Amino acid sequence: MPHRGDHAKRKVRNCYCAAYNLKRRCADIDDWLECRANARFTAAMLRKVPPLGATEAFLLAARAESFRVAADEMALSPSAFSRRIQQLEAFVGLALFDRSQPGMRLTEAGARYLAEVEPALETIRRVTADLREPKSPLQLRVGLSHSLAVIWLMRRLAGLYQESGIQVELVITRNLQALKSGAVDMAIWAGTEVGSDTPFDKVIDLEGVPVSAAVLADGRPAPRNLEELVQHKILSVRPPPDFWQGWFASAGYPGPPPHQPGTGFETSHMMYEAAASGLGVALAVPLLTERCLDDPRLQACADARHPLGLAYSLYYSSSEMAKRPHVRAFAEWLWREADEGRQGFDRWWDGVHTRFSVPEPPACKIAG
Repeated sequence: MPHRGDHAKRKVRNCYCAAYNLKRRCADIDDWLECRANARFTAAMLRKVPPLGATEAFLLAARAESFRVAADEMALSPSAFSRRIQQLEAFVGLALFDRSQPGMRLTEAGARYLAEVEPALETIRRVTADLREPKSPLQLRVGLSHSLAVIWLMRRLAGLYQESGIQVELVITRNLQALKSGAVDMAIWAGTEVGSDTPFDKVIDLEGVPVSAAVLADGRPAPRNLEELVQHKILSVRPPPDFWQGWFASAGYPGPPPHQPGTGFETSHMMYEAAASGLGVALAVPLLTERCLDDPRLQACADARHPLGLAYSLYYSSSEMAKRPHVRAFAEWLWREADEGRQGFDRWWDGVHTRFSVPEPPACKIAG
């Protein structure tokens, strides 16, 4: 009859054996996972195209506030997300992010890679979406600035749909590659450099009038002529085009336009709000100021309306696209709407011109 102590020894021995086998299996699994990862990376290096997941991680990281935020968008842990970035950097053989300082900053190579790769990945997404959910024949993708979309165009799209059935998807971009790749069918831009082979139609020539608050934040009154204007802060939008450069040239200002660092804004809406708050002088232009000119805080500074040497134009992704019936219908609708916007700007200017034409009454003299 087995002794009770032998039974206990066998249980202990079995536990040790099970633990050893489990450890060995875990080691085998780790080795297998590492080998599989190395094999995948080696295979990727033999290819001329980087893994799509690593490229997508790079694009998200370049646009997000931090790696952690970008990792959350891809539903990955921060460490797994960082490995994807490292994998891409190993593939291209260059550092894409500057890690020498706090925060995320693209290196020169990273910025160049982003500019070239982002439109290509957007094309992959667009084509995939079109295959999964085919686009309506009357649906158009239009690229434009955030300001033109929010301030002017978006509020008119319901009328376009009711009139013609055309549905418009607005894409905020000034990237010519987005147009060339077909990521957008058309683009409404001013001042964007495009090749001579890009078909386009002019929509509206742009003119500008300086506007500001009646009294600026520094206590000075609004400028009333060109000489006073250049002594104030000139407000602008950071992305091109530079409206002021053409305006000063048309106004006959001798010399380069004045420039004050730190007075550029991300959107026109922010710039006009800053002008209405007395932080400087902005240029009112047709379409972009349609809703801002009703603000009683914002007024024309001087009787000075000059061309900017720029125009909003409708650019097409191809000559074939420009000939499509619904594209022509959209272009004709856009011309009508822009003409109405021009007329509204003209009416506002007529009131401004009249106000400046009326001489100010002489100051009253106090009898001695």
